[in-house]
Amino acid sequence: MDLGLSGKKAIITGGSRGIGLYTGALLAAEGCDIAFCGRTPSDIKAATDRINSAGVGTAIGFQADLESEEATRAFAKQALEELNGVDILIHNASGFDMAGDEEGWMRSFQVDMMAGVRLVDECLDALKASDAASITFIGSMASKFHFGRPPSSYGAAKGAMRVYANDLAQQYGKDGIRANVISPGAVWFEGGSWDQRKQESPKFYAAVEKAIPLGRLGTAEELARIITFVASPAGLWINAEHIAVDGGQVAAVD
Repeated sequence: MDLGLSGKKAIITGGSRGIGLYTGALLAAEGCDIAFCGRTPSDIKAATDRINSAGVGTAIGFQADLESEEATRAFAKQALEELNGVDILIHNASGFDMAGDEEGWMRSFQVDMMAGVRLVDECLDALKASDAASITFIGSMASKFHFGRPPSSYGAAKGAMRVYANDLAQQYGKDGIRANVISPGAVWFEGGSWDQRKQESPKFYAAVEKAIPLGRLGTAEELARIITFVASPAGLWINAEHIAVDGGQVAAVD
């Protein structure tokens, strides 16, 4: 299937590791040019090299602290200038608060929500000029299911993201801009949180695997395929949707 991505331009937050990195590499393999941000220079350099070796699309990485409004807007402006526009905006970064203290709540608000709001604000005119505009937020199944953890801002921030994406889709559909949220369940990738849990608590990890109907966790590569399709012109009629991508981990009907 031709996803219609050749020559398209994508901006990705949290693109130096995990799901963001795999998504950037796949988009590049399909012909996209990529601008992404990360926090650690060595990770950004490694990701840039990896994405540039993945296909015909090229990548440039920027260091940005998405808790900062100034840094977030600067990244968006630099990315737009480097790419000369944008067709695909993917907000993948997260504050990933599990502590539930005030610091964690503020981090989630700034990174998960306000960074997305600021990126859309900076990119909106360029997206309106695109003939294949899409906004994709990476959410979490924690936005619809209680996993037994103490209260924290993580699921709440991802839930707010779903409402915001729907607002964008309803308001800017007339301008040809789609907006969707893709919510992963448990996903393993090297160096990620589930990789750490597998090493630290193998019995717990095995129990989570067993509870998933497919008998294992998802992978960053599998998530990247779904994100790429939804964000691409091939996913044109997917709009204002919350898409659960968890292998059946959450046994519920939405």
